[in-house]
Amino acid sequence: MGNWNGFGDLDLSTVETGGDYVRLQPGEYTVKCVDAKVEQIEGTNNRKVVADFKQVDGKGEIRFNFNVYHSNEQAMEIGQRQLKSFLVAGGHSNPDKPGDISTLKGLTVNVIVGMGKPWRDRNGNERQSTEIKRFSAAGEAAPAPKDPDDKIPF
Repeated sequence: MGNWNGFGDLDLSTVETGGDYVRLQPGEYTVKCVDAKVEQIEGTNNRKVVADFKQVDGKGEIRFNFNVYHSNEQAMEIGQRQLKSFLVAGGHSNPDKPGDISTLKGLTVNVIVGMGKPWRDRNGNERQSTEIKRFSAAGEAAPAPKDPDDKIPF
């Protein structure tokens, strides 16, 4: 990395463009985990696994956060249950003790995507986006959630 000499000297000739990000809409998809990392939740000691999934047969993508260490025991239990569901569905070699975070990359699963609960952004605007509701093994039909509006179907 060289020194910053200002925007006028920026050379992007060897950089590829970022692809068009298309967030998965409600439905069922086969996705592959293309990136996974552990992040600290800002201002806390809580930790989450951030996993990026890309649709196998298309351009759609979605990110999912698993609360793996949290001061709220219920949030942690839900996050760990969700992570284990993903690991089992993806055929991870050791879903009880996954070890290295890089072992999540490449796991392929079916997901059911639905609408998440509404939330407020930093400007106070109400927003709602899609989220993964359920994981199942790729190639198998995913069982439908009992209640499509179920907030925690895992």
